[in-house]
Amino acid sequence: MTGFAHRIDCVEVAAPILRLCWEMGWNEANGGNFSWRLDAEEFDADMRHLLSEAMPRDIVLQNPQPELDGDYFLVTGAGQFFRRATSHPDDVFGIVRIVDEGRVCRTVWGFGGGGRPTSELATHLTAHAVRKERSEGRERVVLHCHIPEFIALGFLLPLSSDVLTRALWQMMPECFLVFPDGIRVVPPMCPGSAEIARASAEALAESRVISWAHHGIFASEESPDSVFALVETVEKASGIYRKLLSAGGPKYELDLGILEELAKKLGASLVAPPNIPKARAGS
Repeated sequence: MTGFAHRIDCVEVAAPILRLCWEMGWNEANGGNFSWRLDAEEFDADMRHLLSEAMPRDIVLQNPQPELDGDYFLVTGAGQFFRRATSHPDDVFGIVRIVDEGRVCRTVWGFGGGGRPTSELATHLTAHAVRKERSEGRERVVLHCHIPEFIALGFLLPLSSDVLTRALWQMMPECFLVFPDGIRVVPPMCPGSAEIARASAEALAESRVISWAHHGIFASEESPDSVFALVETVEKASGIYRKLLSAGGPKYELDLGILEELAKKLGASLVAPPNIPKARAGS
């Protein structure tokens, strides 16, 4: 992850993270996508000069997002490979701005060769609108990955938010600290559809992490580094639980009282109010 430089600061930060996602085996071929709501710090004088030289291209949004009007986003392109993020960043990434009271997505940089934003753009923008409000602006990055251990659990456990959350929380107390708001499960739906965008919005109103059942993870956090760490923690816990299932299932459980105690001690510092499920992982 060293030695990569780019004239646009946000690309320089994001590209190595995406390359690392591919190295971890999370984003095969053109699988997965990424978006980052940019703030004023990412727009210095040089950046604005680049945007002024670009040829704008507009996409009318089927689901307008007035809450995002005027916001800039760094977004991965449709059909782009995460493994090319550092070798071909001007193709893999583009910068878009939401304009016309949230009705239009305007490409202002990138997507070399006539590319366009990810096919999951509608879901990303919906996620940003929801999490921008829920986090009071703190969360600005959304990452979708096909993490294998996490996907496998969707075929081994009931498609239940409580069951999945409790199973992963009990793998190690750190999981509760990293995602105290738990994981919400969205049942199998067609990727890129308005249906999955609506269902994801409902789930994201409750948690920064959702499972697209049999598809992958969709997570929101403050920065590229922090969203990577969030996904990394979920995937590690999923791998531990899958190994336990392959050995016949857990014979002992982490006492939920420990999690309740952690919630009392650290509640003020947790990123979201804890919601300790009562359902049992085997139910």
